[in-house]
Amino acid sequence: MEFLISESQLRTILMEQDKSKMSGYMKKLYSFTNNMVNRVSKSYGLNLKMLLTWGASVGGMVMPLDNYLKTNNFNMTDDQRYLVLAGVAFMFFFESNKSITKILEKIKEEGLEDVFNDVMKKGLELKESFKSFLSTINVTISSFLDTVAYSFLIPIIVDIQSIVANSTNLKESSILIAERLIASGVVTVGAKVLANVIRKISERIK
Repeated sequence: MEFLISESQLRTILMEQDKSKMSGYMKKLYSFTNNMVNRVSKSYGLNLKMLLTWGASVGGMVMPLDNYLKTNNFNMTDDQRYLVLAGVAFMFFFESNKSITKILEKIKEEGLEDVFNDVMKKGLELKESFKSFLSTINVTISSFLDTVAYSFLIPIIVDIQSIVANSTNLKESSILIAERLIASGVVTVGAKVLANVIRKISERIK
């Protein structure tokens, strides 16, 4: 037997979900980026605050790579790990910016070129997988930045699925989810565009 939920019930569910995961994930992603920026600044004297513009999206793309570094026995300090991740993040988001040259110089000085290339390769694989997923739901991708702009959605796709599974109005559900994510204060994508992407994701996984 299926139980369909009303708009008011959906709002209640979203409020509870927001307390436990939705906004929490967004803030966790942003916090990771902020910590990475501060650690690299303190340890290597590099100003990477530009990454905070895309804070949650940077975290969504880089945190899986951080886990890769932690679980594959790379012989490096925490500061070196953050330096490598910052280099990858800058290549993804600001590859034409002059700051990337300074980051790569520090990576070379630390003898981390091989590690950086390895992680960069993994990052590109993640990017391609996510880009393919967005393409299958007909989200228009005109540049790589369009892809990574939505990367903060990666850790909450399952949560989106659980919320919309029994909703009576997919469009309304998508708008409400988008509003909750925007309310976290760390998402830079516009509410209307985000709601449309979430609706397409929901249609694919429902």
